[in-house]
Amino acid sequence: MADRKSEGGRVDRGRRRFIRQTALASAAPVVVGRLAWADGLGGAAAGDGPAALPRVVHVHHGRAARWPRTTGKYRDYLDQPSIDRMLDQAVMVLKDAGLDEAWRRVFPLGAPATRKLAIKINLNNATDPVEGAGDIIDAVPEPCIAVIKGFVRTGGLSSNCTIYDATNTQPTRYMAPWFKNRVKATFPDVKFHAAGGGEGFADGENDPWDGPSGDAADPRTYVTWSPAYVTTPPDTRIAAVVLSADYLVNVPIVKKHGQANVTLGYKAHLGTIDRADRLHPWLFSDVPEASVLADIMGSPVVPGDPSVKSLAQRTVLTVGDLLYGQPCKNFGVVPRPWAIFRNEWPSHLIVSDDPVAADSVMIDILEAEPANEGGCGSSRSWARRYLQFAEAKGQGVHEHVALPQGQRFDPARMTYARIDYRFVELSSSGALLTVSKLANGAVLLQWTHYFPGPCEVWRATKPDFSDALMLGASPVGSFVDNSPLPKAFYSVLYGG
Repeated sequence: MADRKSEGGRVDRGRRRFIRQTALASAAPVVVGRLAWADGLGGAAAGDGPAALPRVVHVHHGRAARWPRTTGKYRDYLDQPSIDRMLDQAVMVLKDAGLDEAWRRVFPLGAPATRKLAIKINLNNATDPVEGAGDIIDAVPEPCIAVIKGFVRTGGLSSNCTIYDATNTQPTRYMAPWFKNRVKATFPDVKFHAAGGGEGFADGENDPWDGPSGDAADPRTYVTWSPAYVTTPPDTRIAAVVLSADYLVNVPIVKKHGQANVTLGYKAHLGTIDRADRLHPWLFSDVPEASVLADIMGSPVVPGDPSVKSLAQRTVLTVGDLLYGQPCKNFGVVPRPWAIFRNEWPSHLIVSDDPVAADSVMIDILEAEPANEGGCGSSRSWARRYLQFAEAKGQGVHEHVALPQGQRFDPARMTYARIDYRFVELSSSGALLTVSKLANGAVLLQWTHYFPGPCEVWRATKPDFSDALMLGASPVGSFVDNSPLPKAFYSVLYGG
């Protein structure tokens, strides 16, 4: 057997998980098409899916998030090169093109040096002017940096980029210095806007709520509410930082919400409007006649003026941040490993140019996490209704699939009939594995993992790991296979 170096990975004892391990020995990512969540053996075969379907790319790199939990803050244990690679790969799969052309298809308008980009983040817990959210789950800058790199690749200017969360309810939200400084280390001229202070606004004004004309009655500055409500929501302005942008990229955190059930791409736009707290009665209860979230995304609307673009029309990407995420609660909690991801950090991104399809997939992932802490698992029956209204408004495609009872979650086996879902595996675990041959013919495996504790060692004779056997476990980061085979494949899995 030749000496090999490979990244260790999360391998389930089921055959399909091992199949996804195969590509760890190569430079190319594993792209898995629409495989089935199924109770039986089989399931649907991999396939590209019809080109006309909206595409969602789910990409994983096990070393992107690696906070050991024993020291520091989660936000300081993210690997920018891994996250850059994740987003680049997702965009290439999403747009069916090489890297440069794929990003040009994301940002397709002419005169790229004049175009403005707004990036929406989630600062729900950032209530301290210095620390932001501190240890609590909140936005991190690395996905934003990866987005800006793609924008610059197409000829866009970083000085035309604004990262924002305009939430202006109490308590005040801040974009903390550590967040801005991390972005500025790569792009010093990026602008920032948060209710607790910003550095320049996209429209050049001092008031982030000034619309394109500065006229408070201009319909281009307000949400257009559907006529079906029993009680119509109050007049609600849209932040000029997004109204003046040519492109909008939404970077929501994948997490549950104690009252609205989930807080994903659509609910993230409560930070794009004035006084979102006034909409709570329409969000925290069953409102069957219309959806404020779908209306916000479909606004502004000026009948007879097609030049006025809604938030949905400006949205070129949703980049769901599932690097850490939070499967049970939206505030006041430190990130914790997810059961469905083998008690490691997820280290995933969910990427799509269809905002409805993106939220559909993210909700299905949230609901697959077993009930815990009083907030995981199934949502209320009306939790995803906003996506049905959004689809009816032409904003994208909604579909829901559920994990069969008793079946272990596997993102590569999710299947959709109306969404072209792609899973991309770049590195399947938080372990870094080195395999070498000793003088006596034995094989030495050495690895590091961001979590301390035992790891399992698996060996297979087939590259798809269909015949894999566990050789043993070790808590010290090394293992010797004293009975090696002429040809073998190894993988190390976290066993904590």
